Amino acid sequence: MNESAGQRTRQALAIAGGASFVLGVATLLWPGRDESTLSLLFGVSLLVSAGVQAYLGFRSRIALVLRLLVLVSAALTAVLAVLSFGGGSIELLAWWIGLGWAVRGAVQALVGVWDEQISDGWLHEISGWVTLAIGIALIAITFKTVTGLATAAGGALVVIGVLDLLTGGLLRAALRAGEPAASGAVVGDVRPVAER
Repeated sequence: MNESAGQRTRQALAIAGGASFVLGVATLLWPGRDESTLSLLFGVSLLVSAGVQAYLGFRSRIALVLRLLVLVSAALTAVLAVLSFGGGSIELLAWWIGLGWAVRGAVQALVGVWDEQISDGWLHEISGWVTLAIGIALIAITFKTVTGLATAAGGALVVIGVLDLLTGGLLRAALRAGEPAASGAVVGDVRPVAER
């Protein structure tokens, strides 16, 4: 993957991660949560995820088959976002959210495994598998109350947000910040360009 494409991918994941983290915290701390509030928050979460996936599907320099998978995942996630905005029972909302995360996680893990050009593919793979597991867990658990769903899914959004931030370059930036300066580097080299 060339540097500009890699940079676009990292920026998109960082945006998705930040949005997921903020929405997860809002879900956990929102006073007087009800079904309509959760429908709105999780609909926005799925819509942001769909938008980022669509962007990556069109702009990333990954294999064509993987790009098509990402675009299909984006389309399905957008449909699930619309269903979430429509409301419904707690169980249906949990199922839509879980399905959206499971599909996205599976595709992200596949991209991490199969595309050798992607930078930090192992991080994409881990993030994808964790997101897939969270989605499956949300589908499998039967939620009876708004508080139960808000706590589980809000916490899951925070985790997914952190994973996206790490995959989007937060880990790389932290590792670079901890590296000592390159040996032999000359600071303030004022020789003419022709002499360098």
